[in-house]
Amino acid sequence: MDKSTSTARELVPFALVAYGIPFLMGIPLAIAQQAGYSTDLFANAQMYYPAAGAIAALLLTRQADAMPRRFFVFHLICTGLMALCCLGTVLLPGGGWLVACNLIVILGSLAGWGILLAQKKELRQAAGLGWQKGKLVCGCVVLYILLRTAVVFASAAIAGQLGNYLPYWSTPSPYMVLLFLLPNFFLSFMPFWGEEYGWRYFLQPRLQSRFGMRGGVLVLGVLWGLWHLPLNFFFHAQSTPLQNVAGQLITCVTLGIFFAWAYLKTGNIWAPVLLHFFNNNLSVVYTGAAEISNQTVGWMNILAYLVLMGVAFLPFLASPVFGKKKSSESSL
Repeated sequence: MDKSTSTARELVPFALVAYGIPFLMGIPLAIAQQAGYSTDLFANAQMYYPAAGAIAALLLTRQADAMPRRFFVFHLICTGLMALCCLGTVLLPGGGWLVACNLIVILGSLAGWGILLAQKKELRQAAGLGWQKGKLVCGCVVLYILLRTAVVFASAAIAGQLGNYLPYWSTPSPYMVLLFLLPNFFLSFMPFWGEEYGWRYFLQPRLQSRFGMRGGVLVLGVLWGLWHLPLNFFFHAQSTPLQNVAGQLITCVTLGIFFAWAYLKTGNIWAPVLLHFFNNNLSVVYTGAAEISNQTVGWMNILAYLVLMGVAFLPFLASPVFGKKKSSESSL
């Protein structure tokens, strides 16, 4: 079997799960949004689908035979339960589905650690789930927090809203929230692992094999952004969906560069998992709230965001790590 056939056999099941399920779930998401039901759990559930797609591809191509299969199967079970909670929101509204979803995330993360660590180290390593270069991983996380914070404050200054941030940042609250984020990671790592194992571990090296080390990362950023379309239209910003799609693409391309840089620099998939966790939770640090639905976004905001995110993260694409050749198979 040639390389192209092998890659197709991997990418088809990945796409059917990672993209097919969230786009199909866009139907009940739209129904729930129109009916005024809680839609937060749809965003949480969607984070599980990329790793589920990667696992399906690895299982179908027999690559998972020498990997932590129990942990993989457990993730698939959690993914199915999350999807059922989303359907339950529409079919049986008022059934406490968001609470059930949160319990799946927390209890699933705790059980997931136990199942993963109980697997042999060799199996974890074979699946790219080992831990190495810990100090460098921590450095990448600190660097990201500094850059992202600079973007947020610069954006607030441009919009004339810096005064809304400074009083809050003169209190201990943001620093306490930031301090407690890391322990919370261990209670909620599964959805973040669910995205990054699919995007960075599975899809990134295959796209880099096809489009080059830098081109593959840019293509992945676009694909990652388009993957959010159901959420863009029916969750994040129903009144300004096109602006939200543009902002999503900017986010995914620029952050995708930094996440890929950190992954290649460390060879540690937990680096982008941690980065993704902090990215999604830093809004609580900045404002004391974590509202990400029903936003209104203007085109001038998008333009400023493009410039700021570009300045902060595009330079990492010039890093020498993107000049190293990688095989089509993920070997990290």
